[in-house]
Amino acid sequence: MERKAVANLKFQKKSDPNGFDALELAEIYIKTVLSEKRPDAFTQKKTFAPSGVGYGAGNCPRYWFLAFTGADFENETDALGVMNMDNGTYVHDRIQKILSKTAVFKANEVEVTHDDPPIRGFVDTLIEWNGQEVVGEIKSIKQESFDLRAAEMQGLPYHKIQLLTYMKIRGAKQGFFFYENKNDNSFLIIPINMDEKNTELIDYVWNWMREVYANYEAGTLPERPFTKSQSACKYCAVKKVCWSDKKDLGEVFIEPLVIGK
Repeated sequence: MERKAVANLKFQKKSDPNGFDALELAEIYIKTVLSEKRPDAFTQKKTFAPSGVGYGAGNCPRYWFLAFTGADFENETDALGVMNMDNGTYVHDRIQKILSKTAVFKANEVEVTHDDPPIRGFVDTLIEWNGQEVVGEIKSIKQESFDLRAAEMQGLPYHKIQLLTYMKIRGAKQGFFFYENKNDNSFLIIPINMDEKNTELIDYVWNWMREVYANYEAGTLPERPFTKSQSACKYCAVKKVCWSDKKDLGEVFIEPLVIGK
């Protein structure tokens, strides 16, 4: 269901039929925002995206099978989603620009790749601290989530998978989350180490990806591990293909990825 992007649609009726219409301008604005989103298209992925593993459909082996095989992807992002992504890009650019002026800065938007499992992504920022490379991931989040991150001093689980993946590929022992509060632009820096617990976590995720990719190479369609009502299915870009009458139920069951809350 599409969320309401306009705060108040109860505008008074125009006194002048040819005068300014706030509602019409709002509708024009929303239509223009939606024109900026990525169009529906046939897509065939070649690698796992670190930002897409550990969240929603990214936990589903059947989704990845269809993505690697190639399928019609539907972009159901609403106007609020498009604007939120644009704001997130702006925050990234602004923080990266500031970091690039510091003495510890090393690089921004560094491409990382890996063959087994196949991975491709871009590190937000790299800094050098006491001669050691430290990997940084930048995120903007709402007040409620920001307060929880500050209380726990832990990144969101799927954010952690993304950062640990970058750290593992780069061979970095240390990393950090740079969280900015969407409400007031305050920020929080949370360090993370490639300790025993995090090493076990990222090894589990990578082994799952290897199993999923090997299954794709074998051409064996996985069964659906989620129901239509679960968010992993509800917001999946290939749900129409996955649940179509022409698509088989599946030949093998692979456990979905589970990384906790």
